[in-house]
Amino acid sequence: MAPRCDDILKSVAPGCVLPYFKPTYTVDTNLFPAAGAYYWLMQEKMPDHAGSVKWDSLLHYLGPDTSKKNSKGDPWTSEDSRGKVCPSSWTAHTADTAVGTTSCDEYAMASTHESGGFPGGLNQVGDGKECAQLFTDKLGTGTSFGLLADIRAAKNGPTWKEKCGRAAIPNTQNETAFKKLQPTVWRLLDNDGFFVSNPGFEHCANANTTCVWRKVG
Repeated sequence: MAPRCDDILKSVAPGCVLPYFKPTYTVDTNLFPAAGAYYWLMQEKMPDHAGSVKWDSLLHYLGPDTSKKNSKGDPWTSEDSRGKVCPSSWTAHTADTAVGTTSCDEYAMASTHESGGFPGGLNQVGDGKECAQLFTDKLGTGTSFGLLADIRAAKNGPTWKEKCGRAAIPNTQNETAFKKLQPTVWRLLDNDGFFVSNPGFEHCANANTTCVWRKVG
């Protein structure tokens, strides 16, 4: 396959990539264990396993050159997708004060075509309430934390037929865990594929039993 060259990414000089190469974004699960646990769990449980290296299932970047439009006629952005899954009406599940402030985190990420908010996408939902609902909380009286089912609406927890996840994740982790994705460095254009690795949890065979975080390095 021939290299693909473009000058669409205005923040960098024109350049070329080998489009058959699919990069992997590695989450720092030492620094962001709650976010990494959530991403890993959704990769294991979502019907399409979006972003999982193990399942060979790509995420596809929502690029500035997308043909999708919002209600204003502008190109669809991650903020448009996020507004569908994590609207301002969302309220966090209560958690121990040791967890700190939490905020709404969606999987697949709003910056991908696999987001529950992306129009016409494989995982599109009408409302974030249709996603698997989760939250971070302290476990017992020790110092351990876990990812738990939010059963305020779905009394039995997720069915794991859900196409997306919506979780209350510590705010710093939510804002930072995926921040180092550098689409301009990878020259990602709209619908380009990539994987997400969560190394602190990938030693676990599956998500049918409790997976304990493991420090990497």
